[in-house]
Amino acid sequence: MSRTATAILSTENLLHNLQVIKNQVKPSKIIAMVKANAYGHGIRSVGLRLDGQVDMMGVASIDEALALRKAGVKTDILLAEGVFEQNELLIAATEKLHVVFHNQTQMEWLDKSTLPLPIHAWIKIRTGMGRLGFGPNEAHQSYEYLRGHTKTHKPVRVMSHFACADDKKHPLNAQQMDIFKSFIQDVDSEFSLCNSAGIFNFQDCYYDYVRPGLALYGISPIPEKSALELGLRPVMTLQSSLIAVQRFDKGDSIGYGARRTYDADIPVGIIAFGYGDGYPFTTKDGTPVLVNNIPCPLVGRISMDMMAVDLSACPHAQIGDPVLLWGDKLPLEYIAKHTDHIPWNIITGIQNRVKFMWTRM
Repeated sequence: MSRTATAILSTENLLHNLQVIKNQVKPSKIIAMVKANAYGHGIRSVGLRLDGQVDMMGVASIDEALALRKAGVKTDILLAEGVFEQNELLIAATEKLHVVFHNQTQMEWLDKSTLPLPIHAWIKIRTGMGRLGFGPNEAHQSYEYLRGHTKTHKPVRVMSHFACADDKKHPLNAQQMDIFKSFIQDVDSEFSLCNSAGIFNFQDCYYDYVRPGLALYGISPIPEKSALELGLRPVMTLQSSLIAVQRFDKGDSIGYGARRTYDADIPVGIIAFGYGDGYPFTTKDGTPVLVNNIPCPLVGRISMDMMAVDLSACPHAQIGDPVLLWGDKLPLEYIAKHTDHIPWNIITGIQNRVKFMWTRM
């Protein structure tokens, strides 16, 4: 019998979350971010379920874009980090991909390329994130250059990215908004600024396109608000089962490093799931899981293939009983608070030995 580590993925919840976002931002268009294997949910499966439901899909590389095309996805695709070498421009033109330009080298590659079709071009400007993009002083010149280029479709669209949108009161947010607004005030085009957190915190910044990522998968991007409060439902329910149940005596310890020693006799269950499956190694004692839908605290260090749980609240649990690690009744963002990780880091870390099972489309 194979391991019982399973991720149940809900088509219904994915489409529900999309509708929540659409209702929030209408009439703005949706660029669904499916990079990083659709935030750990499976880029092909998510892409096919969103095909025709969103205006565009956002990926980090041309390999991700080609995986979507090979799977049969016909929706427009945005290369959010642009091309990494010159020959990718030919592929982008052939596949009619949207390409973000964020440095001078990429524009030089455009000059040197022979393309069968013009490129759908975006320009990224730096407003405060400090990663990719043209600085405000050079952005206007670069934009005009792309806008006048014979190898680009018109309009050339403009984007930037919030650095602190999850903290509504952070002063950098207002600074970024001002820089972006100043840049686009004389530009006749389409614009995009908001990520998931921006969608729920900055209604005045939706512009023409928003780019939901985490929220699309039913996880709150706002630390002080739950997914439920935002109307979102988790797409992934992660579950396994007990593979051992035993009695621990007072003074016994469990796990590597003997981190946890018991001060009373307790029943302990062993779950077939560990950091080798993607559960965070840094998870602390007391983190809840649901055994037979009853909250039980984790005890001891997470192992590669297993974790231990105090069954005092569920003393009649047996081998084979179901365990829910996160999902509809136990939000991932709540689990993240018991670790040294963020939800993005955890959800993209689920490994391929976990069985993925989608509900029907």
